[in-house]
Amino acid sequence: MTDKNSWKSLRTHAPLLSYSLLFQNVQQRELLADILSLGLEFDFILAQASEPMLALIRLKWWEEQINSPVKGDSLPLLSQLNSHISAGYLSRLQVTSLIQRWQDYAETDPETHQKAGQACWSEILTVCTHLCGFEKKELSQQIGAALYDSRNGYPPSELPSARQIYQIYGKGAEFLIILAYLARRGTGSGITSDNLILFKIIWQILTKPSV
Repeated sequence: MTDKNSWKSLRTHAPLLSYSLLFQNVQQRELLADILSLGLEFDFILAQASEPMLALIRLKWWEEQINSPVKGDSLPLLSQLNSHISAGYLSRLQVTSLIQRWQDYAETDPETHQKAGQACWSEILTVCTHLCGFEKKELSQQIGAALYDSRNGYPPSELPSARQIYQIYGKGAEFLIILAYLARRGTGSGITSDNLILFKIIWQILTKPSV
């Protein structure tokens, strides 16, 4: 698989999230960049919709495009996903499972909105973890839920340390270590203006602190 600028696109639209892929190999970086971008796209659809039905219509369009035998590939991200599916790196079921999560999210009432949003990003990281060859998904789901919370102004929940993540998954799970760190920092801690954030991320990978 060659670099098709998926990571570059993620770096443009979500630089902090893109840092999580710094230590992945090229194949994983492209796959995971597209999955993370898909989550951001679905979040954008819900944020822009004036009512749930409009979001559901757009999500249904995505579902139809993924399942259609005729590939128009009207969007670069859709084209990338279809390329991954055709190459056997990604399955249609994995993508439709994500769409279904966001469809549920769009239909939730205020009391269950946070839980449904957590489920969306837990599923994103479950897919990412599987694509990297890891079977255990409990920690990745926990990190995904916390990532949703941190990106939406909720207090971050308890998260595994870098050392715990590495002990369970080993090499290749650097993206989980970084995402857990970003979720722990949250959006209200000045992280976007932290000039040392890249150094701190690298430090997490090199030292794997236990707290």
